[in-house]
Amino acid sequence: MKRSAQLLFTACFLAFLFGAAALTLLLPKDGTSYYENRALAQTPSFTWESFLSGDYFDAWERWCTDHVPRRGSLLKFQTILQADVLRQPTVSGVFLDSDVLLGSHSYNDWDLQHLPSSARDCTAGIGQWAQAAAVYGGQLYYAGLPEQTAYFVDRYPDYWRNRQWLYEPTEAAMKEAFAGAGIPYLSFYEKFRAMGCPKALYFASDHHYTVHGALAVCQDLLETVNARQGLGLFVPGEGDLAFTTLPNPFLGSRNRKLFNLRPMGDALTIASYRTEIPFRRFDNGQEVDPSLFLLPETAEETVLYTVFMGGDKGETVVDTGRPDLPSALIIGESYTNALETLLYASFDCLYSIDPRYYEGSIAGYIAEHQPEVVIVLRDNTSYFTARSGD
Repeated sequence: MKRSAQLLFTACFLAFLFGAAALTLLLPKDGTSYYENRALAQTPSFTWESFLSGDYFDAWERWCTDHVPRRGSLLKFQTILQADVLRQPTVSGVFLDSDVLLGSHSYNDWDLQHLPSSARDCTAGIGQWAQAAAVYGGQLYYAGLPEQTAYFVDRYPDYWRNRQWLYEPTEAAMKEAFAGAGIPYLSFYEKFRAMGCPKALYFASDHHYTVHGALAVCQDLLETVNARQGLGLFVPGEGDLAFTTLPNPFLGSRNRKLFNLRPMGDALTIASYRTEIPFRRFDNGQEVDPSLFLLPETAEETVLYTVFMGGDKGETVVDTGRPDLPSALIIGESYTNALETLLYASFDCLYSIDPRYYEGSIAGYIAEHQPEVVIVLRDNTSYFTARSGD
């Protein structure tokens, strides 16, 4: 009897093992993980080099892990277990023990002696773009934004060390390096802290700013440009805009990592000019529908930050057909999207480049289009990792 039970257990175990493997191999495969916001591992290609090094087997292990049946449900269950049962303070890189969802990070600090040289390296690369703009009478501005974790740096509880020890010396190093290079540097980390970091300017469940945060940046940038270059650019106020809060559930980037278990009450608001400004739009050289927002078809659909400009593009041009006005180029990643929906109204053409996807020479792009204003917009987690220069 005992031997029969052992055989039955062994048979069931093997059936489970090989059944799971068969399902992993035979079921349709997703190319991406929606909630993790990343591409899943592709089927490994065999080479003798990877076989002998062991990389081939490691790749199969990653593939099996990414494509196990019901993987999404298993990960969601794990998230519920960690967040609601075990009450862990950090889950999937998100800090939960606060009234906003913050990026988690290691508790320890590190040596900051590299900051001055890293900042100078940044200005050296950005300086190539500044020089390209200056040839045609243009001016480059560097706008440094706080990422949401830095914006809400004071929202960490007392038992968890925040990173203010890093953010403030970083801003000091950047200001000194850019002053030495003769490039205007706008520290919105400092500007927003001086304002008291109003909650309305940043999402509680996403790492970006809201449309109100984008408007504050837009106004400060345009006022700085007007003061420095005397261009007389239109600076929008809240009275120039109609704000619309979408009824759709908003999935912030941090809540997305938590399988939408912590919405934090966020909603997505957009702003449109009360006086319509007609324009044509081009993405990556192709004319597209002249719209600034990727709006849902129903009120029930979940919306993301990608509502602004339809998400990230290598190159976008918004042409208002007003050649009597100056043109501008904005260089940056996803933070430019919300800003573009406001900034275009002050220029003839607003050019936008995302260096992650644009493969051409940015200095060459500046030389070709000769914008009077060039804006580099970076959040303070990526000052020293961004592509700069050509």
